[in-house]
Amino acid sequence: MSRLSLYSLTISLLITLIPLASAIPAPERPLSIPGPPAEPRPRPGDGSGRYNSDGLCGPNDYRVHATLQAGVAYFSLRGRYQAARAMNHYLAESGEDLSVSVDLMMEDTPAFMQEAHQLAGKMAREKIESFVGPWTQMDFRSGWTIWNAWNDAKNEPHSYDWYYALGEYSYAVAGVVSQQEGGGKNLRYKVHVFDRYNWDSSNKSNTFGWGAVSLSHAEIGHLHQCGSAREYKIRGSSKTYTVNNYDPNKPLPPPK
Repeated sequence: MSRLSLYSLTISLLITLIPLASAIPAPERPLSIPGPPAEPRPRPGDGSGRYNSDGLCGPNDYRVHATLQAGVAYFSLRGRYQAARAMNHYLAESGEDLSVSVDLMMEDTPAFMQEAHQLAGKMAREKIESFVGPWTQMDFRSGWTIWNAWNDAKNEPHSYDWYYALGEYSYAVAGVVSQQEGGGKNLRYKVHVFDRYNWDSSNKSNTFGWGAVSLSHAEIGHLHQCGSAREYKIRGSSKTYTVNNYDPNKPLPPPK
């Protein structure tokens, strides 16, 4: 066979095989877990207004500021490091967002972990039930839900540290459900948290577990108004939790 004929045969084979290779679908890229929803709107009366709107701080503001500084030290001595960190960030008056460890929040507050875990299972199940037609993977995301940090049954916080750090806060779940080879399902999800560290203008008192010391919301919030402290936002996202062999008709196993 001549060199030219061999070359022509090779080209013909390549032309024949190219359509076959092109017909093989590329593997589907795994979906990313959605980020948190848009920030929830502030509730009426939430916060102390515009930063540094009063311009000057008075004697009582200096007293309140010094009391809160002592409170930061007290929290640290009691091992309530999240409460100390949150209050210290307020007094530092940067106004920058503060990142929190959602995994640590759930570890310290098992009831919160259970609520978030159940919400993830509910959202994944509803997504599957509402979808019509074949699918290989789907993502989902809940709206914000308020976590009540107070344990009514025991008349105490679920976690003293996180209660004094955040009080009530908003949480949401987001994840991806995918089909596995052989017909099983896989669930991956995260828990997102959002809060605003601020104080309203009410006379509601706070003791922070400091004994006889008591400060009103208005007094603490006025530090923001006179420029001696500054409100800020708190955000955080957990690690990815994975449930292999996920069955939407059964409760989720404990998170790992």
